[in-house]
Amino acid sequence: MKEIKRISVTDSVVESIKSSILSGEYAPGDKLPTENSMCQEMGVSRTCVREAVRVLQAIGYVDILPGKGAFVSSKIGEGDQLWYEIPDAQFYDFMEVRMAIETLSTRLAIKRADRKQIQKLAEINNSFIEAVNEKNQIQLIMYDELFHTEIVKITGNKLLIAINKQIVTSGKKYRGESFMDNSVYKNAVIPHTKILEAFQSNDPEKGQAEMYNHLQITVNDMKQIYERSVK
Repeated sequence: MKEIKRISVTDSVVESIKSSILSGEYAPGDKLPTENSMCQEMGVSRTCVREAVRVLQAIGYVDILPGKGAFVSSKIGEGDQLWYEIPDAQFYDFMEVRMAIETLSTRLAIKRADRKQIQKLAEINNSFIEAVNEKNQIQLIMYDELFHTEIVKITGNKLLIAINKQIVTSGKKYRGESFMDNSVYKNAVIPHTKILEAFQSNDPEKGQAEMYNHLQITVNDMKQIYERSVK
């Protein structure tokens, strides 16, 4: 792994470890070096390494086994590196399905939501905004995922819930990667709030439209991230 020049930047440690995984230096199932070893190798603090490993766990690159250490996720394969990072057909196929499921779910959820469910969604949104303000990547990923899955859950449709579970699993690394970019998670605050307002005003059509707009912004954000990365 490469030595990190700025020891206070967790993102740099994340990128260094991720690069080692994607290059094949660490294969799926391999145990990562101990925190102390990585600290010495990269010239960073133990706290920084620990936080980076937690981020990698959140975005699906690493599995942490209590008492055993951190291991490269067995789900990492040759195709995982690129499918969400480049604007190819596979990425757009994924987003088309996500748009279809989540816009339908939003419309149904608004029709079926009770006051308690709407309040819970509002609390999740507040927690997401707090994470944005604190730039807490792990919390950002968690509350963004929770906001979207809670909407599907409110529908009460078991098939939609099951399909969405597969979508969430498939897109875990994509969600984590996107929130490594400051502009992306900031761009989610207003759309999430507008979707919540549609629940509060009992407006299914508005909610469906706001969810579509939100996911379209996500597609555009990922395209811009890719274009910047190849310049």
